[in-house]
Amino acid sequence: MKLTRPRPARSSRQDGQSMVMFVFFLVVLILFTGLGIDLGFAYITKANLSKAVDAACLEGMLNANQGTVTATAIAQSVFAANYGRPGRDTGTVTPNIVMSFSPLGHRLVTVDATAQINTFFIRILPTWKRLSVKANAQAQQRRLIMSLVLDRSGSMINDRGANVLPQAVTNFVGYFDDANDYVSMNSFSTWGRTDVTIRQNFKSSITATANVWMANLNANFSGNTCSEQGFTNGLAQNQSIVVAPGDDVIKAIIFFTDGLANGFKYTLNCGPRNISNSNGGRPTITDPLTGAVNSNGCTVPSTIPSIDPSYTGKANINTVSCGDMHDEAEARAVALARQARALGNIVYCVGLGNGFSECSRPALNPDFLKDMANTTDSPHYDPTQPVGLSLVADDPSDVQPLFDQIRADILLRLTQ
Repeated sequence: MKLTRPRPARSSRQDGQSMVMFVFFLVVLILFTGLGIDLGFAYITKANLSKAVDAACLEGMLNANQGTVTATAIAQSVFAANYGRPGRDTGTVTPNIVMSFSPLGHRLVTVDATAQINTFFIRILPTWKRLSVKANAQAQQRRLIMSLVLDRSGSMINDRGANVLPQAVTNFVGYFDDANDYVSMNSFSTWGRTDVTIRQNFKSSITATANVWMANLNANFSGNTCSEQGFTNGLAQNQSIVVAPGDDVIKAIIFFTDGLANGFKYTLNCGPRNISNSNGGRPTITDPLTGAVNSNGCTVPSTIPSIDPSYTGKANINTVSCGDMHDEAEARAVALARQARALGNIVYCVGLGNGFSECSRPALNPDFLKDMANTTDSPHYDPTQPVGLSLVADDPSDVQPLFDQIRADILLRLTQ
């Protein structure tokens, strides 16, 4: 007879252990899967929160000069528009916005925000029912050193540029920091002058000067267009500010004109004089400090060497040639702009077209403005120097929007 050994009965204890292990690993699997999903939602929330905080910080800085209350309200509105309210938030997220100053006096805007989000899978653990997601940003506004160089020649009356420039300038400077930035106001016609020396607390002085211009346009807008001397004064004002070690600044020169440069400073046998020639014939000789005609004992050579033959296309300038004098006047202004950029100044240009002509040329030369600003489409673009903006208004009503465009570019650079 064959005997068969019976199988041992399966222990109920072993079955129980298997079930426990299964449940344990299932819980672990659920937790890790849930953690991945919930952390994914947290990552999305973090990205949205960071975007909103960055936008609020930048906008707060761009509007800081309107006052803390206004700038904070704008920043909060921008934060809300960029963040919204994702579905997992437990409530409305309100950013904390702080405006302060660095030890060197630079304006600081700090924004931080925290969102509490409900978890879905890992909420089975009491301490993980909610996750805190945080984001912060800080912007520092660099100090601005800026000079306005403004055309006050007689053509500004004819093309109505004089009617809009004073108010455009007042609005423009109003966006900058009266307590920390440095700004000067310079102008040019037959001669150049500094109307407001570079300073902090500049707004009231520039506004008062613009109001004087506006009150009597004919008395303040006259003469030729000695762009070079106006730019000389603006550059000197900017360079007169000593920058402290470690102080991060932006230097800018705003150049506005409505016509061809037709005058420049030149040393004659009688001393330094401004010579201008816009309609042919012998140049007008004036005092570079007052604009008064002063030709006593002066002899103007029939030709003078060009400051930059590669720019004018000629080694010598015929002083009785209207075209030659325009070319030389522009070359001298561009040479100064090149010097200014080499010293770290960004040059911004606004031109007002007027439909007139001088020397059978359009009264406004867009290429001249591009050369001054060193735009990438300038015929003489220099990639080693700062790039500015060159904008042309076809009508006086376009002047203010172009100044606004420059203001936005400068404020953006200040916060980067």
